[in-house]
Amino acid sequence: MKKITKIAAFALGACMALGTLCACGKEDGGVVVVWGGAEDQTLLKQIVEEFKAANPDVTENIRVEVQDAWDAQSVVTKDPEVAADVILIPHDQVGIMAQSGLLSEIRDGTSATFATDIKNNNDPATVQQATYNGKLYGFPLTMDTYIMYYTTDIFNDEKQDLSEFLGSVDAMLAADMPNIPGSKETATAFGFRMEDGFYFNMGFFAMGCTLFGKNGDDVNACNWNNENGLKFMRYAAQNFRQSGKKFKSDDAKNLATAVLNNRLGACISGGWEMQDTFKGAKNVKYRTLPSINVEGTDYPLISFSNSKQYVINNMSEHKATASRLAAFITSEQNQLRYAEERGYYPSNTNAQQNTAVMDDPFFKVIREQLNMSVPVPIIPEISRYWEAAKSLGGSVYNGSLAGDDESLQAALDKFVDDLKSTI
Repeated sequence: MKKITKIAAFALGACMALGTLCACGKEDGGVVVVWGGAEDQTLLKQIVEEFKAANPDVTENIRVEVQDAWDAQSVVTKDPEVAADVILIPHDQVGIMAQSGLLSEIRDGTSATFATDIKNNNDPATVQQATYNGKLYGFPLTMDTYIMYYTTDIFNDEKQDLSEFLGSVDAMLAADMPNIPGSKETATAFGFRMEDGFYFNMGFFAMGCTLFGKNGDDVNACNWNNENGLKFMRYAAQNFRQSGKKFKSDDAKNLATAVLNNRLGACISGGWEMQDTFKGAKNVKYRTLPSINVEGTDYPLISFSNSKQYVINNMSEHKATASRLAAFITSEQNQLRYAEERGYYPSNTNAQQNTAVMDDPFFKVIREQLNMSVPVPIIPEISRYWEAAKSLGGSVYNGSLAGDDESLQAALDKFVDDLKSTI
């Protein structure tokens, strides 16, 4: 990047003092930094080494650093000049980062067809998620959503057909639960993260409510405070309270671990938890999201979905190499590796049709749920949704919000009003 930190400057000075370039990078090229999550470092470093071998004309030294994708926007915003050149983000950060001038537009070049390849080779949903104000900013890598996991030690579908039972939140909450192994404490039936807008939306979407309109691009079109939104809030206040003992809200990773250890019958969690928490677990199975019964009618919960994208820092001095690297990391071949080694569903349409993905029972459930999901809006105003949803969901779970219609409606009205002013 353009700015040299004190540590980097010291290291460069040491190299010069020794009269050698040592490990400071190639003589002419400088350094290109790529970010990836801690859990993906091994695979990402392998891919970077393969990129170097396949592109001997690249003069820059390439360095892989750890940076969680969810926090990338805030880190880049603080000082874009020292941020990475190639940055992994969830797609809902594309809009606000592009609006702020932090991202480089992706175009075709004289000897490269970056934009054309992205549009031709990836799921149309992820191409749309990479686009803001008609300009393309992202190299799609994965498609994400969440599903329901359950333990057969509590909900044993091998002894009886539990398809209808597991398809109903109400049935699970009404079930007699066994004791936690080695404890007199009763296991909890069902859980998801109420204080996380990525999950709390499910009931509103089930009831037909929209966030920023049908297409997710109208800041004045959130209707969670309508009659159907109030119906879900009543349901949530009755069934998703901390005091109810049958439901638990917690971090998705903690909920997944609780299912694994038979402290929780079922939870809704991100698809990536299959690889990180449930790998090799014989007592854990998965399915699409269940339904809630509101005033006698079953409504299937509808998930949020997103994609992770590699973007190019607009302050990068090495945009050509950064773009080549991003295209290589997100290629069909490497997306298949992310699928096989990390459990991430690919955005590349050819990779989606590969038998390794098509025949995998886990990916089949992810694909089915993706087809019943709503993409996280890309407009910059989505950035204020997360804290507002956290507050609303948390107030329902911890009981600070009363369950009468007047209190619930007032909370919904405030929530919608908080989202409507533009950034």
